[in-house]
Amino acid sequence: MAMSLLLEYIFKLSASLSVVGLFYHFILRKHTFYNWNRWYLLGYSGLAFFIPFINLSKTIQDYELGESRLITFVPAVTHLTSSVEIPAQNFSNTSFLTTEEWILVLIALGTAIMLIRFCFHFISYYKIKKSALLVSDNDVKIYHLDKNMVPFSFGNAIFINPDLHTENELKDIILHEFIHVKQRHTVDIIFGELLCILNWYNPVVWLIRFSIRQNLEYIADRQVLENGVNLKKYQYLLLKVVGVPEFRMANQFNFSSLKQRIIMMNKVKTPRVHLIRFLFILPLLMVLILACRNEIEDLTKDSDADQINQSTAPRFAGYIIDGATGEPIEGFPLTLKVNEKEERIITTDKSGFYFLDDQKWRERDSLTSYTLGYEDNEYKGFIMGSNLGHLRTNRGRSDVFFVSKTSDENVRTAMYFVNHEPFYRSGNNSKVALARFLSEKKDEFAKEYNLKAAFRKAHNKPVNIITKLENGYFDQDQDLVGYDGSTQFYLDGKKVNYEVINQTFKSQKVSTSQTNRDPNNGFLNKEMFYLTYPTYKKAPPVYLLQHNIERVSVDEFDLSLLKNEAYFLDGFRQVYGIGSNMVPLKKEIKSVILFKGDLAKYYDQKLEKVWWIETRPESEVYERPDFAIK
Repeated sequence: MAMSLLLEYIFKLSASLSVVGLFYHFILRKHTFYNWNRWYLLGYSGLAFFIPFINLSKTIQDYELGESRLITFVPAVTHLTSSVEIPAQNFSNTSFLTTEEWILVLIALGTAIMLIRFCFHFISYYKIKKSALLVSDNDVKIYHLDKNMVPFSFGNAIFINPDLHTENELKDIILHEFIHVKQRHTVDIIFGELLCILNWYNPVVWLIRFSIRQNLEYIADRQVLENGVNLKKYQYLLLKVVGVPEFRMANQFNFSSLKQRIIMMNKVKTPRVHLIRFLFILPLLMVLILACRNEIEDLTKDSDADQINQSTAPRFAGYIIDGATGEPIEGFPLTLKVNEKEERIITTDKSGFYFLDDQKWRERDSLTSYTLGYEDNEYKGFIMGSNLGHLRTNRGRSDVFFVSKTSDENVRTAMYFVNHEPFYRSGNNSKVALARFLSEKKDEFAKEYNLKAAFRKAHNKPVNIITKLENGYFDQDQDLVGYDGSTQFYLDGKKVNYEVINQTFKSQKVSTSQTNRDPNNGFLNKEMFYLTYPTYKKAPPVYLLQHNIERVSVDEFDLSLLKNEAYFLDGFRQVYGIGSNMVPLKKEIKSVILFKGDLAKYYDQKLEKVWWIETRPESEVYERPDFAIK
């Protein structure tokens, strides 16, 4: 018999939830729209239960769309599931379930087990609540426990062991959990659990459950930091509060993805323009709804092929400029290849502008590869490409090329990719408007291109670490690395002028350099860091330890010394901009040792003393010296 309606619904529901979960994981997860993400995960996961009931068959038939390429490209789930019939097993004197029935029984059994597990979680919660001491009976209840447990909240209650935390830590923890309570995050948690109860067989649903819980922690973390809590102290508190929670279904202060939470705390807020990504789910939902249609027996066959969706096709557009003269090149031939076969030649007009908007792009598979480039002899060749799926997602490709003749060795070919999203948001998508938009960008890029060319001409082999020309900073490879006013330089953790960097490294090799990219231009730097010493070294020879170490009581150690004095934390030198740059909490320090004399100089030639701080077990401290030597 054909697949039953119930099993068909389960198949459609699983597909819908998979699309919702995977879209979040690959498109939305790394952006800081936490509240938007919350409502996306709840709303679209809930909508997935209703999508299987939407049937567009009548609409398709009424508007004679049955032969549309879009419709025929998307297979109906009923087509997939009814193509193979599952015969009933027939044994003498014995009644067995069919394969389909066994599948449904297995799903039901798993759901029952998950429901029992859910009930046990609630029983566990009430046991904890019963053994707790209620200390605050306001809108948000606070309970104290004497167990060695991780703080958590559930419903309108917060549970914490005050003996395990300092007063300042308790304030931060309670603030974090208070946000969970006031924003009713328990509803999200229970919703995620119910998803897994009903769809335990779908691994993407478990991913959705995890994403819901993780995103709630992002929301709470952001609210805590916006209330003035110090970022580094808060992150260190998260690292400190580790352990297995007593109640796994609650909002946990130390939710397991600590590394990702810390990354997101340090992340620059995503520009609001990226909210457009939430709209990208709509085409996927439409495909799902089309896939959930029923079989159509009698559709009109004479639908016109010209009734293809008339939305804007992916476009190629840009300018070709002669890098030596700065003049546009008319009739410049660009070769377009599709799947490595020549498709056509695109030429520029008298302003150097080229443009392609072909309806056939809509008919090709998204995985189809393309390249666009130059292969003649007069100018140096170049090529760029991807696949049509990427092209469609970005509504085409816009570039400005500065090209150089083969005979000119002093001029380089350069390509500038143009973000044309602002243009499409303006609503005027005409060819003339696009040419005007790209022309403005072309003038901006020309300034940078000419600056680079002038630098290469003036500095054939730069001798300094950083060389400044006009308002641009260049490195020894003649690459533009930043601009005056937007790029900062740091030496050994302190902000300095670029000339100090050059002076410092005139007589010595650069030990370490690291950069922080400008989010608005990933090719340039917002900050550049340099060190005159290594951040870690192998354990020193035994003889250097003799008479050069001094143990200091942890209780008597003044933590404020680390603000101005050099120190290693668990084997790594701490300095702003490079590495973790962490200041340990007093309670976490296991030992404090002062390195003096030649031992200090072993780690940094400029120092007479350096602190060695350990917060981890001895076996986990990197290249730990042999302190057993007396």
